[in-house]
Amino acid sequence: MQAAGENKKLLNHAEKKKISLYSVGVNFVLSLIKIVGGVVSGSAALTADGVHSLSDLAASLSVYVGIVISNKKSKLFPQGLYKVENLVALVSAFAIFFAGYEIAKDVLFEASKPIKNLPIAVGVIGLTVLITFLYSRWEKRKAEELNSPSLLADAEHIKADFYTALVVLVGVFGQYFGYPIVEKIAVVVVVYFIFHSGFEILKEAIKVLLDASLDHESIEKIREILEREPKVKKVLAVTGRNAGSFKFVQLDLDLDTDSLKEAHELAHDIEDRIKAEMPFVEKVVVHYQ
Repeated sequence: MQAAGENKKLLNHAEKKKISLYSVGVNFVLSLIKIVGGVVSGSAALTADGVHSLSDLAASLSVYVGIVISNKKSKLFPQGLYKVENLVALVSAFAIFFAGYEIAKDVLFEASKPIKNLPIAVGVIGLTVLITFLYSRWEKRKAEELNSPSLLADAEHIKADFYTALVVLVGVFGQYFGYPIVEKIAVVVVVYFIFHSGFEILKEAIKVLLDASLDHESIEKIREILEREPKVKKVLAVTGRNAGSFKFVQLDLDLDTDSLKEAHELAHDIEDRIKAEMPFVEKVVVHYQ
């Protein structure tokens, strides 16, 4: 069972690396088409958004590096480097805040410029909206399946790019038809949603880095598993923490046995059962009496 668990971890890690590389490719394509489209159409907002996508590309590269490092083993870090993923998520949150700031600064405080080629600008923005919407939804779903905080942060970062594209689209139409104020109103709404996403990622990353307790649902699921074990007389305590994609659990149990050997075997059985029924549990430490 331990070998099966290790294989699952390796597959999990390989899948996360693959998805993070997809994000690098998506952000490279987005930055390229935005910059080219902005230059050809004469849209300064689209060109600026393309330059901003280069920072998204750097953020995706950092997610990839973080995922690679998080799986490394070291004598200095006997519990693993899983929290590197949460650290990357923390950095991504600040990148999202910066994205919101850049959008607000560019649209609210820069002078508007005329559009030379509306069809090209709209076509490029429409393609950007489609790519970012579909990819961010897919990456978020995969991040939740893999329980990856860094991929979830990256998905939110790309979703912020989706909102940016909508702002640019509204701004292009508003500017083209002589209503630049429309762009400024739209950006205020979008920046709010961007900062909200960044705050949620920041909050979750800090909780894990400060070793906050496991979520209520996980603790209740563990208690439910323990209640099905007839040899467990009383559950004294269930505690734990998150680190990257994984959970570390600690149990204090009153067992119905006087045999040290039987208690030891029962503790192993409980650990195996919890790992089998709950995904992403890395380790279960059982203290018994």
